[in-house]
Amino acid sequence: MGELHALSPDPGADREVWLMSPLDTALVLGSAQPEETASSPITESTAVVRRRSGGGAVLVAPDHSVWIDVVIGRSDPLWDDDVNRAPLWLGDTWVATLASLGITHGEVFDRYEPGPWGRLACFASRGPGEVLVGGAKAVGITQRRTRTTARFQTLLYRHWAPEELFARLAESSEELRNALSSAAWPVDAQPDDIHTAFLASLPR
Repeated sequence: MGELHALSPDPGADREVWLMSPLDTALVLGSAQPEETASSPITESTAVVRRRSGGGAVLVAPDHSVWIDVVIGRSDPLWDDDVNRAPLWLGDTWVATLASLGITHGEVFDRYEPGPWGRLACFASRGPGEVLVGGAKAVGITQRRTRTTARFQTLLYRHWAPEELFARLAESSEELRNALSSAAWPVDAQPDDIHTAFLASLPR
C-alpha cells in the first residue's frame, strides 16, 4: 500500500489515469498527521501508511473502496495554478461517473470545510472538487503537486464501515463516532463498472 502512495509521476508525463489495486487493508494518514493518529495497538490485519498529500486519515480496503488517481502535466488544459480550483473538473468527472451508475444527485463542493473532525478523518471534511450526495461525501480527493505535475488521488467507498475506521483511530469520542456514521455515501457498483464509467466520463 505504501509503495502505491509513494509513486511519483514522470515529470514529462502527459495525462495519466492510475487504477490502483491495493492488496491489503491500510489506515492511510495524511502527510501532516502524527503517527499517534492511529490507535495503539492497531489490528494486526491493518497496516498504517502515509501518503504525501494532505488531509485526514482514510481506511483503504480492497473490497470496500475504489481508488483512482489522475496525473496531469502543467501543459494540460485542465491545469490550474489555484489549488482550490484545480480539482473542480475532476469533481465534475466524478459527478458524471456517478450519474452513469444511476446516482443522479451528486454535487461538486467548491471550498474547504474541515468541520470539527475533518483534520482527523478525511470523510468527515469537505474539500474542493469532492462530490457530495445527500450531504455525505461520495468521492474524496487529495492532491500532490510539483512544479510540473499534479497527482489527484480519489477514493470512494462501495461499502462504508465507519466502525472499522473508528476502531483504528486513537480518538475514541462518541462525537467522532457519530460524525463518521453518516460521513460517506457508499456507491453500490462493481469496481470494473466504476472504472469503465470513470474513464468514459473524463474530459477529452
